Formats: sequence, structure tokens, C-alpha cells
Amino acid sequence: MKKFWKPFGWVCLGIFLQFKFNILYGIVFLENLNFHDRTYYVKMNMVPSKESLRILHVETIVHHSLGEDYFANVYIPAEYKVLNKKPYLGAEVKKGYYAYQMDMKRKYRDVLAKHDLILVPAVENAIPEKPITVHFENFKQRLHSDQTYMISTQDKKTVLEGPEVAEKTYEQKLGL
Repeated sequence: MKKFWKPFGWVCLGIFLQFKFNILYGIVFLENLNFHDRTYYVKMNMVPSKESLRILHVETIVHHSLGEDYFANVYIPAEYKVLNKKPYLGAEVKKGYYAYQMDMKRKYRDVLAKHDLILVPAVENAIPEKPITVHFENFKQRLHSDQTYMISTQDKKTVLEGPEVAEKTYEQKLGL
């Protein structure tokens, strides 16, 4: 019986070391890697008001994520001024856009963020339809870019066009 327990103990020790001394972390990690795809969700809607200012509600979700650090940046056209948040200067610069960082927080297998941005048209003229871009990134690379939602202003009425939820699914891979 002693011959059985000695190799069994070494195998268990190896498993514990590989998964950072936490067997539950290892089980969840392997289960995510083998059975689930990684999905990026973007939800946007605009709260109507009688004034020219609008509240843009933005939600970003990375579902079944394996990586630790995810960042999402929302790019709003420069023709709109965001009153309640300053532009994020650490993001990639896109001509004609200002970037606003979403504060992504991990919740079990998902990484989530929700923000309400108060928008006001910065110019008096009509603003043609332009995309609102959302970039999902980690420390190494851009993981997904979404340009589903379009924003425009006609006769001092700002309109957001797009689906209720935009989603894109990728196969799960290590290092993403």
C-alpha cells in the first residue's frame, strides 16, 4: 500500500503546484478552457430627454474569460462632449474620437463594466452618422473591436442606432 501512496502524493503535489495551491482554481480553469467559448458583449442604449443632452448607458462583458486583465475603451466621436468623465489618455489615439475607459471588474467567469455617459453635441450643426467603437484588450493585444452602434444628431436630437446587444464569440485559447 505504501508503494501506491508515495506516487499518488507526488501527483497531488504537482497538481497543487501547477494550479497555484488552489484546486478549485484549476478545476474552473480547465472547465473554462475545454467547454466554453469566449464571448464579447456590448450593450448600449440612450435615455431620451427633451434637452439636447443625452445619457448613453454602456455595458461591456467578456463572458467565460480566462485572462486576468481585460480593458475596454469606448471611443466617442469628437463632435460630442462627455460631461461626467474625462477622456482616457492611455488608450490608442483615433483621429476624430476621444477614448473613455471602462472599469472592468471580474465576477466569477466574467469581466464586466457599466457606465452612464452624459453626452452633449459639441457643435451646433447636424452631425452625420458615426460609429461608436469599443476595443477589448489585455496587456498583450487587442482581443476584439466592435463598431456596431452608430450615433448621429439631427435637429438637436441625438439618436443611437444598433441592436440591443452586440456579441461576438471566439474559441477559447490559452494566452488570450
